Amino acid sequence: MSPQTLKKARQSGTGIVCVFFIALAAWGQSSLVDQKSLHIQQPASSPGLQVVVLLDINPHQKKVLPVELALAEGIIQKLDQSENTFSVITFGSQTPTLLKLGVTAVEAIAAIRGVAVEETKEKYFSIRFYDALSLAIVQFTDDSRSKSLVIISEGNDYFPHKAFKSTVARAQQLQVACNVAMVADHSFYGTKGIQRYGFDLRRLAAKTHGQYVEVEEKQKKVPRSVDRLSESILNQ
Repeated sequence: MSPQTLKKARQSGTGIVCVFFIALAAWGQSSLVDQKSLHIQQPASSPGLQVVVLLDINPHQKKVLPVELALAEGIIQKLDQSENTFSVITFGSQTPTLLKLGVTAVEAIAAIRGVAVEETKEKYFSIRFYDALSLAIVQFTDDSRSKSLVIISEGNDYFPHKAFKSTVARAQQLQVACNVAMVADHSFYGTKGIQRYGFDLRRLAAKTHGQYVEVEEKQKKVPRSVDRLSESILNQ
């Protein structure tokens, strides 16, 4: 082989090698971009929601209990996802009762459908709301899940001395959004528009980035209230 022929062969071989490596680099970059695209497109797994529902079953609520239960059931149905857990607590003049803890939506709804108003022979009684609220707060675990408390109540929201401030601090520490639905067959306001029922509950909702709604005794307000509360919980 002549020197000129050998030189041409070497140049041709070098060109082939360069083309091969350029093609290999391009393929690698394309593969890396594809992998990145796939990674971006994959949705992050959700740890789910932790929801605690407080139901006021004191004897004053006999006429409006169906409204309360419709609200609770509607909200849970809206939040019915496999990763979400629900707890149900009832309260009145007696010791609050933890009916269900960390169950599915189906189990929580079944428990709610079995709730009845509290019976008592006492003419005058106090509502153990703060005990129920304390019981609800301790059900929340300090983890990465979104946490929401749903309070469905007449609004007898008595807080012992300094208890309101400490309750708000604890809810904020755990990042619990407190949502309130006021249900009663009487007005929540007194003379000159002063709020007599639910004054502190309204403040609790505001300070924990929750929703506050007044449903009164009206079934027609239930669907809209369910939407507002469930959307608030999903968007927190």
